[in-house]
Amino acid sequence: MRFLILVFLLSCGGSSSKYTYFPAEQKDFEKFINPKPQPAKPNLAADVTLLNRDYPIEIAIYQDNTWYYDLPNLDTGKGTWTHEDGKIVLKAERDLFNMKIDVVAIEEKAEDIVIEFIDRYGQEILTVEKKNL
Repeated sequence: MRFLILVFLLSCGGSSSKYTYFPAEQKDFEKFINPKPQPAKPNLAADVTLLNRDYPIEIAIYQDNTWYYDLPNLDTGKGTWTHEDGKIVLKAERDLFNMKIDVVAIEEKAEDIVIEFIDRYGQEILTVEKKNL
């Protein structure tokens, strides 16, 4: 019985990241946040974006606490973000599921970041290209 409890706790445990996470202030993430409100039609070619080509996903975060995403395998959409517990938390409601993505610092003062979320396959931790910084 103890073995089953241990297996359960390990499978439900926190992040299994190969990265060390650093809590960061909101100001540390400012370089990744577009200094304008989200436009009606975001331009990912011109705006600051976080991109992972392999997953694929592209994210633009805006000063008005909104964000825009492009998931070529699913669609595009919009959501809101907050700074909580030393990370940026992105949330969006979709018809089939709600999205929650954490933007987490892997170096002090958010000099480098990853995005972390759970999809239908489990936990994903993705490195990102930073475009238009």
